[in-house]
Parts: sequence; C-alpha cells; structure tokens
Amino acid sequence: MKAALCFTNSARPVGDHKELCDGRDEMTVERDEQTKAAHADTHHGSKFGSLQMMMPEEGAGEGVRGAPKGLLDRPAWTRWGAHLAFWLAYLGVRTAAAAADPPDNVHDFPYLANRTLVVATYGLLTAVLLAVVAGPRANRSNWARNVALVLGALGLSPLTQYAEQFWPHQLAHQSVEPYPFVIYLFQFGWALPLWGLTQALLGYHFETMAQARAVARAQSLAYDAQLRMLHYQINPHFLFNTLNAISTLVLEKRNEQAESMLLRLAGFLRYSLDRQPTELAALSAELEAQRKYLEIERTRFDDKLKVNFNIEPGLENARLPSLILQPILENAIKYAITPRAEGGAIQVAAKRDGDLLRVIVEDDGPGLPSAGEPRRRRGVGLANARERLELIYGARAGLSARNREPHGCRVEIWLPLEEERVGRTPAPAIS
Repeated sequence: MKAALCFTNSARPVGDHKELCDGRDEMTVERDEQTKAAHADTHHGSKFGSLQMMMPEEGAGEGVRGAPKGLLDRPAWTRWGAHLAFWLAYLGVRTAAAAADPPDNVHDFPYLANRTLVVATYGLLTAVLLAVVAGPRANRSNWARNVALVLGALGLSPLTQYAEQFWPHQLAHQSVEPYPFVIYLFQFGWALPLWGLTQALLGYHFETMAQARAVARAQSLAYDAQLRMLHYQINPHFLFNTLNAISTLVLEKRNEQAESMLLRLAGFLRYSLDRQPTELAALSAELEAQRKYLEIERTRFDDKLKVNFNIEPGLENARLPSLILQPILENAIKYAITPRAEGGAIQVAAKRDGDLLRVIVEDDGPGLPSAGEPRRRRGVGLANARERLELIYGARAGLSARNREPHGCRVEIWLPLEEERVGRTPAPAIS
C-alpha cells in the first residue's frame, strides 16, 4: 500500500509527491495509535470481566465506574457504618428503657458503664462475624453468606447472654442470676437476629448492584462491538472496487486519473480511520467525506455519475453518526448507476424539521422492486444504516425507503437535531 499511496509520474511536481507520502505517513501513525488504543481498551475490558455507550459516552460500564459514588455505592463504608449505628441505637434503646423504670439503688451500681460494656461485647462479636462472613471490606455477598449472617448472629446469643453476667461481676463483683434463654432472647437477644437481617439485606443490595453493573458492562461492550462491526462492514467492498478501478487506470496508462483517485481515497480513508464507530460527526465533515467518495466513483464511471447537494443553511454543525450516509450512497450507485449505460444522478439533501434532522438520498434508477418482483437491493447498505440508527437513538431515529415518481428510489433518515457544542478538528481530506 505504501507504494500505491506514493505513486507519482514525471508530470507531477516533486513537492506534491512528497506531500502525498507525508499524508500516508501521518495516516500510518494515526492508524498505529488507534490500534494501540484498541488493544488497551480490550485489555482493560477483559480485566473487569466482561461492557461506558456510547453510549454512555465511551462505554456505559466506564460511565458507571467514573460517576460520583454515593454511600450506597461503597460496601465497606455502608455496612460497617450500619454496624456501628445499629449498636449505638441499641444502646440508646436500652438506656431509654432503663431510664423509664430506674432501679431503686441507681447510685450503688454503674449501670451505664455496665450497659455500655455489654453492648460493646455485642458489637465486637458481631463485627468478627461480619468480617469472617463478608470479608474485612464487607464486599462479599451471596445468599449463603446472607443466611450465615442471620444464623450466625443467633449462634452468638449464648456468648452475649454470658456477657450480661460477666460485666456486672467485673465492675462491682455482683453475681447476676441468669435469665432463662428464651426470656433473654425476647428481652435483650432480639437485637442479634435483627442485626443479622439488616446486614443480610445490605449484602443483597450490593450483590444486586454488582450484578446490574456486570450486565450493564456486558451490554455496553456488546453494543460497542456491534457498532464497530456495522461500521467496518463499509470498508472492504468499497476498497475492493476503488483499488480495482485504480489498477485499471494504471494499466490503461491514465496515470493522472489514477493518482487523483489515490489522493481522494487517502482523504476518505483518513476521515474514516479518524472516527470511532460510536462517534457523532458534524454534518459538514460527513458531507465532505462523502464528496470525496462520490468523486472516486465519478472517476470510475467516466462522468456518467451526476451528483447534487442541497443542504439547508445553518445545519453545518448538526451531528449524525459518522459514515452513516456512505452505505446508502454505495447502495444507490450499485443499483441505480452501475446497471445503466447512460449512468444516472444522485441528489443528497438535508433539512431541519422541528427538532429533527432529515437527510434524503434520491436516485433516478429503477427503484425498489414491487411485491411480485425478485429483490434487487441486497447487501448491508440500508440494513446497516437502519441498525446503527436504532442502536444509537432507539425509537427517536429511523430510516425509510420508497420509490419516487416517475422512477427512482428515495431513502430518508431522520434523527434528533443536535448541534456540535465542542468542536473537534475534523480529519482534513487530502486534496
């Protein structure tokens, strides 16, 4: 390909030849950089186990990862914070209950200190249980671990019942008659299964969020892969036809036309490689690329192809998927121009319709076949464009194809009218 892109002849100035080769070198560098970026994206995607779209932009999964995190997005903070808050609330409940019916010898025993140490024992034992079952970062969760938290908390009740007797003896050397176990559970131990249930519900919440993120990531990667597949379906057929035409021109010694076609091909490919499949391009840049494409086709058809652009003023910065028009134009050339010895005409129009952008491609060929005729329009052209619009915009965009009078085909796409707010330098077509 290097030799082809640097093709020249004695009639062309050396400076122009160098400019063409420099353009090829710049394209090669850009292609290499994009290849490295694609490998990097693939590496990072596999690292996270899968899908930021577009669309969330640049991937829904990446958008979730980069979004500001709230408390419920942090398992460690939330579950350990809930653990601490639960036992502080339990201490408050027991203190309020004791204050409502204070004992007669309130000054003879450190009731508050005893109560605090007992509840601290509850908190310490359940903290060990939480760390063992859910991990120190409290980020492990499934149905078995959630059940283990509830049953494990109940299993701690003999130890916590012993703490109710242990701390009074340590603080004031008083012996406390143990409650029957069932009475203890109803009077004090009820907090243990309630704590376990609270942690199980939080674990279920984070498990559900992790599954939702995994699904979103998978959908985003699948969406991006599908868009890339549709995007790159354009190039092989077009490249084959163009390179074949260049080869014919060279064999016929029509060197100036071959070189001109190579320059236009380089410009079109540079625009194509500079755009990602999920990227929205300005209408002006998209139409400039399609002009290069149609100039290549005009060289192939020896001016049998006539092209007219009718663009409403003010739509230069309207955004649409990059190369969305190319398969439609290729389809029109294949079925309206190629079969006819006299050639034909293609008209491209763009207009504003309220909050919609409408782009119309018309030809004067035989049109779409009737219901009884065999289908002539095959390939990926219209289906490709329709599917890309559906993936990016959903029901807000669409594509229709119908015959026009007296003959010919009219393909219309409509999509939300969005202005390009942040300008990027479009890939200039080499001319």
